[in-house]
Amino acid sequence: MRVWAISDLHTDFEENLQWVQQLSLADYRDDVLIVAGDISDDVAILETTLHLLTQRYRQVFFVPGNHDLWIRKDNLNDSLEKFYKVLNLCASLEVNTAPQLLNAVDSALYILPLFSWYVKPEEGNETLYMPKPGENSKTKVWMDDYHIRWPVFSEAGNASEYFLQLNDQYFPVLTPHTVISFSHFLPRRELMRGLYPVYDARGRKLKDPAPYFNFSRFAGSSALDAQLRAAGSSFHIYGHQHRNRYRRIDGVTYFSHGLGYRRERVFAGIDDKAYLPELIWTEANGLLTRPEN
Repeated sequence: MRVWAISDLHTDFEENLQWVQQLSLADYRDDVLIVAGDISDDVAILETTLHLLTQRYRQVFFVPGNHDLWIRKDNLNDSLEKFYKVLNLCASLEVNTAPQLLNAVDSALYILPLFSWYVKPEEGNETLYMPKPGENSKTKVWMDDYHIRWPVFSEAGNASEYFLQLNDQYFPVLTPHTVISFSHFLPRRELMRGLYPVYDARGRKLKDPAPYFNFSRFAGSSALDAQLRAAGSSFHIYGHQHRNRYRRIDGVTYFSHGLGYRRERVFAGIDDKAYLPELIWTEANGLLTRPEN
């Protein structure tokens, strides 16, 4: 058994759906795939994608990202209703959205999906916000502002708190097994790579396409980091920013490996046929290490 990770599949785009379709039907049949959110807001495309992945991997784990909870094409009241619709779809496809203890030959591995959302700077101290010179908080280029709608949360003050409370039912985690946790959103400011200025994988400086927009307003929550550490996670996978990273901070390894958009891959010189989910764990060697970036 091996464990692989990917995020931000965005199979609304035909080229990304084709990328999923070209994954081997034979190479991963004994393996596990972790998908850290953002497949599609279209439920039919989401279902097709998850089905393709379950044909290729023995087990698939998934948590919704922000794109998955858009309600622009759904006759739904709000994005929380969409969240539970996505969970029900996953259950029907036997895609895991709850923790599982995986027994390998010589070891046991606990996979911990963590539901999450971002905290805006006006919503609380758990925000990952960092000021950006020249930003304009009134600039409406963030599509969640148009396609995400939340109900009034009675006890939880915001979406982030609501999802973190859902995770509480899984604590304490079964230690001393190795715990791999994953979320869509970022748990720490330090993980926001090359925000300003931005560089690609070849070290080339990118022109800021939205100089008045500040991604850190929508990045994640520090409360998520506290939760994964309380669970004893030693390896945390996340997505959302479309910036691949491998960093070790205070005893926890943080890892991001996303498919993203074709324009991003073209600019970085990535060949789609050579780009695969990243291997993160094997029975023989446990968690795999690589240079920090």
